[in-house]
Amino acid sequence: MRSCWPILALWGAGLLTTGCTVIEARSLAREGNEAYLASDYRTAILKYEEALKLDPETPNLYLNLGYAYFSVYDPASEKPEDRAAAKAAVEAFERHLQKVPGDDSAKVFRIKTLLKSAPFEKELADKALSTFLDMLKQDPQDHEARQYLITLFIDCRRYEDAVAFFQAKLDEKKDDIETMKILAIIADKSKQTQAALEWYWRRAETVQDQEKKATLFYEVGTYAWNLLHYQPDRVKGVDALKLADQGTEACLRAIKLKDKYAEAMIYANLLYLKRVGLEPDEQSRFFSQNRAFELRKTAGEIMLERKQAEEAAKGGAAAPGAPASGPEAAPAGSGSEQGGKPSN
Repeated sequence: MRSCWPILALWGAGLLTTGCTVIEARSLAREGNEAYLASDYRTAILKYEEALKLDPETPNLYLNLGYAYFSVYDPASEKPEDRAAAKAAVEAFERHLQKVPGDDSAKVFRIKTLLKSAPFEKELADKALSTFLDMLKQDPQDHEARQYLITLFIDCRRYEDAVAFFQAKLDEKKDDIETMKILAIIADKSKQTQAALEWYWRRAETVQDQEKKATLFYEVGTYAWNLLHYQPDRVKGVDALKLADQGTEACLRAIKLKDKYAEAMIYANLLYLKRVGLEPDEQSRFFSQNRAFELRKTAGEIMLERKQAEEAAKGGAAAPGAPASGPEAAPAGSGSEQGGKPSN
């Protein structure tokens, strides 16, 4: 049995109930810390919550409760209490921050909990969105808040929210190709393939430097081929053929903009070969196959020229009887899951 006598000796018998309550709460909090450090998070939660009922003013109790809930959160669990733990963790961290507004650990774990749970909990995704927007409103140069927001848009596939957020920036700076790339990535993760392709295309058309423009059109082509090759179930039939055409056109534009652009030729070749399997008639398949062969042949000749030039630059012609040296050319293009340490 826990004794109240130390508090009685200090404060007198008139505060018996209050003294015992404080001692009991702090003893339970210590037991909770011991359970937490032993990775017995459910027991820790029970101890912390019992302590809160007795004395909510026990130091760091809400913080440690947040850590424990964060540690048991599992959106894939069959147990409702595991899936609900994220909301409880956020609430605990917020209660702690009301008492200790400057606690960086609580701020960090609140954000980690929001980001971890947002793809599975719409309520917490909405809270995360408002939280990060508020952070940026207070400090528009808060790069961490901006990155949190981008991560939220990607993980939760919130493309429309992303467009709404970034549109003002694009209106202000119409040649902001980095923002366009972010929107392309978010659209892709949101399974909005055409929107993603359009952002990549707009990005290429925006730049003025011809070599940079060629590189960005080449990236449009690689994006199209990667989708068709690695995610064949995502775009099918007429849409797949349209995507192959857009990727091919992008590669051909890159070839016109940059002399001897073998990498773009290789991907144009690959996209024409994709078209062979998608074309509805034999004549179109024959055209695509011949065009693919021509591009592959030209790309091979350019790559051989590069290899020979590299060898000559490194050591000139090889000595009689000595093996030639030089690299082989190859076509181009070919957070913690546990909460923080309990605080005493």
